[in-house]
Amino acid sequence: MKKPIKFFIITVTLVLVGYNSVYFESLDVKNTAKNAGVFNSVEFVDQFMGAKLPNLPATDANELIGSLELDLVGFTAENGRKMGISNDYYFVVEGTGEVQAIEDEDVILSLIGNSKNKIRIATDFIFGNTIREATAIANIGDFQNTMDFNAISVALNDKVRTTIVPSFSKEVNIKDTVYFKGGVKVNTKNPTLKNLRVIPLILNIE
Repeated sequence: MKKPIKFFIITVTLVLVGYNSVYFESLDVKNTAKNAGVFNSVEFVDQFMGAKLPNLPATDANELIGSLELDLVGFTAENGRKMGISNDYYFVVEGTGEVQAIEDEDVILSLIGNSKNKIRIATDFIFGNTIREATAIANIGDFQNTMDFNAISVALNDKVRTTIVPSFSKEVNIKDTVYFKGGVKVNTKNPTLKNLRVIPLILNIE
């Protein structure tokens, strides 16, 4: 085969391959496809708060404290949730208490049914993974990356700070009776059972 003809055939082939390999799409289509795969942590949390929170199982606060005092290691291992290798265990807890003190970052309740048991309700300095882990709202294996998984904790904490705590903090007074449901972290190496701090998901002044 003569060289000019050979080069012509090769050139035509490359042009055809290149043409079939390149395609154009509108920016709207590209953005739609991209957004379809984006995880929306705020929407995820809103759905949880609206649909699952009211019926979320919880351990009675007095029972939790009593069980932890009786068998800290055994009870946490059998009933708590934890992430990976850690001494931190998480629970969803609920109860009713009388307001004993209102501090800068917490409201302290004396639990109805056993006034010796005290619980701190967090009203500021709310961060970490307590709610996500306690509620089992998500498992890390269900997400393609840790960024999306961690975004759930951020969205949960923001929800508490912006929609649950403000109205409660404005209205609560000493001696008020408060129903609460939320997440609590127990560290088996430093349990501080007299000072458990609940990140609230529900707060009702009764």
